[in-house]
Amino acid sequence: MGHAEGPPGPDSDRNDRIPTDPPVPDSLSPTHSMKYPRTRVLAALALGLPCLLAFQPTAERIAFAPSEGSTVTKVFTNTMNFGLDDMSMLMNGEENPMMPEIEMDMQVVQTITVSDTYDKMGSGRPALLTRSFDEIGSDFELDMTIDVMGTTEEQSPTGSGTSPLEGRSVIFEWNEEEEDFEARWPEEFEGEDTEMLENLVEDMDLRGLLPEGDLAEGESYDIALINLVDLLAPGGDLKVEVDMEGLGGGAGGPDPELLTNMRELLGDMLEGSAQGTLREVRGSGDERVAVIALEINIDAAKDMSEFLSDMMSEEMPEGMEFSLDRVDVEFALETTGEMLWHIGAGHVQSLSLEGDSAAAMDMEMGMDFGGQSMTMEMSMEMSGTMEITVETE
Repeated sequence: MGHAEGPPGPDSDRNDRIPTDPPVPDSLSPTHSMKYPRTRVLAALALGLPCLLAFQPTAERIAFAPSEGSTVTKVFTNTMNFGLDDMSMLMNGEENPMMPEIEMDMQVVQTITVSDTYDKMGSGRPALLTRSFDEIGSDFELDMTIDVMGTTEEQSPTGSGTSPLEGRSVIFEWNEEEEDFEARWPEEFEGEDTEMLENLVEDMDLRGLLPEGDLAEGESYDIALINLVDLLAPGGDLKVEVDMEGLGGGAGGPDPELLTNMRELLGDMLEGSAQGTLREVRGSGDERVAVIALEINIDAAKDMSEFLSDMMSEEMPEGMEFSLDRVDVEFALETTGEMLWHIGAGHVQSLSLEGDSAAAMDMEMGMDFGGQSMTMEMSMEMSGTMEITVETE
């Protein structure tokens, strides 16, 4: 006799059941202890944290911090190779038939070696520094072909630049009230001409090329353009005097002394961009070295009539009066390279930059000699390469 089957009893086989909803995991039961899930989470974090940290960039503090009493010798070398692209001259607004055609290639190599002793340190800069000017020099080589009315002449003048500062020492001391350095002669050089101390610059450490805060590998930062002047014209006005030999009359070309005074040429008129990027950190501990890639693209334009007027007045024949109405000078540089900064020692280890450069000058002057007056207009364009290196010991 048949009968209706009721719900399975408590002893029925549980595999025969057909559940209508999935069972609620014990770990999600509101009455279940949270002990096991928390343990699992902590274990997962413990296993994964080292992996996460391994992918986090480590920030580095790249700062100027040499130890008090230490001495660092720095060698700055600036090599410029220029060719004359175009040159024109007008006399009283007309072309001069006697104006020569000039082809010119020029090389200028400047070398500055100083030994800096950090007698006392301040915050991010020296408070008292003694600088020995070990070597200040420049070498000039010109190759020129001058064609005047079909007559060709070749000239290869050479020259050198020297400074009375070479072999002397100067003390730079920070003045809190003026917020600037004051230069003075040490005891052994007391009585020397104080004009040699004018416009000297203490910072030959390239501190202005550093980031302001911590930096992670691959991170970039902007460099204030004014700080590039300390790279292109290290040490300030070093009173370099140029002596040329074999330079014939009418050769034209830029005054070599102008090329040695890049600070006067650049001034604070720089435009463009400069950027540093921390490429990597080599070594470990106190021997860590930061590799900073540099990319610089700058232009400068300046009226240098006052500066050149003082130079030319010393060379003009007696009885000749002249006036410089316009001397517009332009300079451009596009260069890349890298700086190695010794993190442990707190100073630059080396720097190397190389790139393309160009210069142009447009001037107008008036002359009066023996009752005859004339105006002269001259323009010149040059281009080439520039290489800058810094080495320390």
